[in-house]
Amino acid sequence: MIFGRPTNLWLGLATAIQGAVVITAVALLPTVDPATIATISGAWGAVFGAIILVVASQPPTLNPGDAYKVITPPGTDNVTKVANTNVTPIAPNTGVTEPKP
Repeated sequence: MIFGRPTNLWLGLATAIQGAVVITAVALLPTVDPATIATISGAWGAVFGAIILVVASQPPTLNPGDAYKVITPPGTDNVTKVANTNVTPIAPNTGVTEPKP
């Protein structure tokens, strides 16, 4: 995420800008081989895309004690939870008891 927007939107914007630059350069520079313009633009587009991925794909960080919101499907209430260091999962209480053998 960058400024609240997902990575795919930023990569799409970068691709659109790159395409516009190539089209403009080919139209304004008729003496330059279009393949050369496309090659240079493609290389710089790859670099710019890699920068976007490095910046946008940082893992989220929660410290113990940080509150976070769990968004649930429509019809159920959202829940606020607190991050902790307990890695032992606790089974949910579904109200169903197991039959006795």
